[in-house]
Amino acid sequence: MVDLIITHQVAAVRSEPFRAYCVSVRLPIISPCGGQDRNSDSMENINVTIDQGGIALLELNRPDVLNALNAPLMREVRQALETMATNEHVRALIITGAGRAFCAGADLGADVLQAGEESWETLGQAVSDQMGREFNPMMEMIHAFPRPVITAVNGIAAGGGAGLALCADIVLASERAALKVVQPQQLGIAGDLGVNWLLSRVSGRARALGMCLLGDTVPAATLNQWGLVWDCVAPEELMARAMDIAGRLATLPPETVLATRRLVDEAPGDNFAHSLEKERELQKHLCDQPVFIESVRNFLDGC
Repeated sequence: MVDLIITHQVAAVRSEPFRAYCVSVRLPIISPCGGQDRNSDSMENINVTIDQGGIALLELNRPDVLNALNAPLMREVRQALETMATNEHVRALIITGAGRAFCAGADLGADVLQAGEESWETLGQAVSDQMGREFNPMMEMIHAFPRPVITAVNGIAAGGGAGLALCADIVLASERAALKVVQPQQLGIAGDLGVNWLLSRVSGRARALGMCLLGDTVPAATLNQWGLVWDCVAPEELMARAMDIAGRLATLPPETVLATRRLVDEAPGDNFAHSLEKERELQKHLCDQPVFIESVRNFLDGC
């Protein structure tokens, strides 16, 4: 496990100073507005910062290839997520992309399919092994991250990047953003990285199949109309909006976030009575927590 350390470097966010926290794997100190401390070091494929309010920002940092996913990037993401998940200072996570794209999916031109090639019987087995080793564990860690997760989709999210964009509790999109499931039309394979599960639950069967089989580029305004994103904002407002929402979510008890996420994700497979019973069992635990007792007292004192 990577230990967390506190640094005393100060950066400027707008006109207000803040104290940044970074991890000892040499994650960079950057501001929520994108400014980076020149004296800090970064991982090769991602940038990460945690501000004093506990808001973590994870930026995919391969803008020259539209933040395409290769094995080193995914390993760095998993390492950062593992570190942040055990850091009690982290209260919310924002994921975004550097440059003009959010994520173009798998980097088919890189060495994604090279390691261990001698043990593969077929190319399909190679892809399957790589998904099981790199792609799927990263997605599972994001979906199960024990704090609220926001994706700030700043540009195109294509292929596996579409699944990554949607795998959050709150999805925000720039007006320049778009989703495109390229795999069936361009590669003759199925969509992956959870996009089938995510699309069908959020947008319904008709739109999920349309997006997956036709491979159309769906702009942010349409995504907003279809309910696939929480909000669609001007590009220059995206990170400020993400930081504002992250600040609101950061005040929630983490177990409340996990309980709510579980109820919503499991609801489509439950009947109404079963869902009511899950809510009852969770409330039995949550209502015994200090935050609920204190909130009720504050409410009664204010009446």
